[in-house]
Amino acid sequence: MHIAPPVFEKARSYLDLQLTRPPLTGGVRGAPPSQYVTISRECGSGGSSLARLLAGQLNRQQPAAEGQPHWTVFDQEIVQHMLTSHDLSPKLARFLPEDKVSELTSSVGEIVGLHPNLWDLVQRTNHFLRELATRGRVILVGRGANFATAGVPGGIHIRLTAPTDHRDRHMARVMQCPLREASTHNRQVDSARRSYVRSVFDCEVADPLHYDLLINTAQVGLDQAAAVVSALVALRAPAPAAAAAV
Repeated sequence: MHIAPPVFEKARSYLDLQLTRPPLTGGVRGAPPSQYVTISRECGSGGSSLARLLAGQLNRQQPAAEGQPHWTVFDQEIVQHMLTSHDLSPKLARFLPEDKVSELTSSVGEIVGLHPNLWDLVQRTNHFLRELATRGRVILVGRGANFATAGVPGGIHIRLTAPTDHRDRHMARVMQCPLREASTHNRQVDSARRSYVRSVFDCEVADPLHYDLLINTAQVGLDQAAAVVSALVALRAPAPAAAAAV
């Protein structure tokens, strides 16, 4: 029996609460924008770990009110959730990788005439990211989320980086593999992510102008990074609508 990981279950709980409400088209007029965070990362710099730590900090800092979701991480499961919300086969996720070359070129016959085309699936994913950002209290990891949510107010966009040798050592520990294998893995993943952002958004993922904050996780530990980002979220928290109207 397949058991969904806790992160996936938390994300599904968020969707069960939020997506049963009417779709948003820009928020309630006059209401302050909801907050959300996007995390872009070099492979091995700790993006997923930071997201989990940050969610914990933000949920302590901003406890959920009645009927409000907890701060929730959407990471590798973004595409699966998008497919589920559109009643599409989860098998299509393999055609939409962020961190490796798509299998589309070798598997065109499997989807032509049977499912939405690849570009449509990518745009549905981007729309899903914008919907999550508009509803707020989410941490979106990867998939060019900062580019997909461009124009959605309330976002704080983070980019994680670290020296190559630091990231290679970290990934070797995570993958329990030789350093050379980890280094090859990191280079391939980073290359695929650059290509994804270029092809989908016509942007350079590493351009610092696309982010509010760049963090070198070799110099700033993940606990410290989570504290810094949560403090920035607090500083940028919008005033309640009633107070803002005074």
